[in-house]
Amino acid sequence: MTVRSRLIATLAVFAVGCLLLSAGVLRGQQRSTGASTATPTLTPQDYLEIQQLVSSYPYGLDGNTDNGASYANLFAPGGVFGRPRTEGRDNLAALANREPHGAHYVRHFITNHVIEPAPGGAVGKEYAVIVDIGENGNPGRIFLGGRYDDEYVKTQQGWKFKMRTFTPSRVDVPGTPTGRGAGAPPAGGQGRQ
Repeated sequence: MTVRSRLIATLAVFAVGCLLLSAGVLRGQQRSTGASTATPTLTPQDYLEIQQLVSSYPYGLDGNTDNGASYANLFAPGGVFGRPRTEGRDNLAALANREPHGAHYVRHFITNHVIEPAPGGAVGKEYAVIVDIGENGNPGRIFLGGRYDDEYVKTQQGWKFKMRTFTPSRVDVPGTPTGRGAGAPPAGGQGRQ
C-alpha cells in the first residue's frame, strides 16, 4: 500500500468516525436535556438515503424504460409533484411518459442539494438545469433552469417525496439595475461567450 493510499484510507476512517461521534454527541445532548422537539434528528444514513432519492429522480424521468413506474415509485402514497400539480401513482407515471425519455436519454441535471430536518421528516432544495441535447442537426440548448423544493417522508420502503415543486429561474431579479439578474450582459453590451 502506498503512502498516498494509507493517507486516503486514514482520512476516510477519520471522517466516518467524526460523523458517528457527532451523531452520538447530538443524541446524548438531546437525552441529557430531556428536550423533545417535533423536528426529528436525521442520521447520516438518512442523509445518504435522501441524497440517493434525489439522485434517482433524473434517471426515473429521463431514462423511463418502464412506462413511468420508476419515477412514480420515488413518491410516497399520496405524494405530489407540484408544477404541474400531479398526484397519484398513475398520474405521476403519465407525467414521466409525457416528457422526452429513453434508455440513454440525459436531460435533467440536479446540483447543490441541501437537506434539513423538519417536522414529519425532512425538507430539501436543489438547483436544476434541463438541457436539450442537439439532435438531428439541431443545436443543443438550455431548455430550462430553476430549483426544486422538496418535502421528504420516511416510509417502510425508505425515503420518498411527499411533495416536490419546481420553480423556474427568473431573470428579473429584484434589486438589480434595470431588473437584470446576475450574469446578464451589461446594458448595451455583449455578454461573455
